[in-house]
Amino acid sequence: MRNVLRLGLLRPPKAPQPTASSSIPPLKRELQAFQTDLLRQDYGDFQAQPRFADVSEFFFTALYAPADFGLRNESFRRLHDWLTDLVGRDPVAVLAQSIELYELTDSLDDDVVLALRAAGVESGITRPAWEAAYGKAGRWLDRKRQVDLLVGNGHALDLACRVPLVHTQLRLFRPAAGLLGWGHVVDFLLRGHEAITRARPIDPLLDAMLERETARMERLIAR
Repeated sequence: MRNVLRLGLLRPPKAPQPTASSSIPPLKRELQAFQTDLLRQDYGDFQAQPRFADVSEFFFTALYAPADFGLRNESFRRLHDWLTDLVGRDPVAVLAQSIELYELTDSLDDDVVLALRAAGVESGITRPAWEAAYGKAGRWLDRKRQVDLLVGNGHALDLACRVPLVHTQLRLFRPAAGLLGWGHVVDFLLRGHEAITRARPIDPLLDAMLERETARMERLIAR
């Protein structure tokens, strides 16, 4: 890893520039915030446990928090391509799955926004309105893929956090990453590493997410 960082710093990829927050439609931003709060409520039993509080918050805010998904997706894509050129495809497979997860989530959110607007909802999203829009948007297979990716990435990240010195290397790289425009990516990785390490093993949370989100799909999406 030290050699990868040294070589990468000689020819770093150009970091994408953030877009204005106004580029995210207000209803979509409200939807993302609403979904984060909904997950906090639905997984309140885990958030109430000190062991799982940070890691559950990481998963929920990393997936649904109001943010420029385009910036995050493009950042991960460029970093993935850079590392693939340096160390091969296998070591960065998790990053590729993360890109797929974020882009799929963004697409699903767009369809829920359309369903909300079709129902006359422009603000003040409620759980009944969200559940109706979730069901109308449908896309069963994509929802299943979203859950599978989230849980699969959780298990993969759990394994990655077991590699010695990863946290130390990320912290050492953070100042340089900030200068190169990659600080937000390294901060994301550090936050995930620290939360997962404190909660290990995280199987109870991941198992609950698979069970509960599958049950939500079966209840709300007609097939």
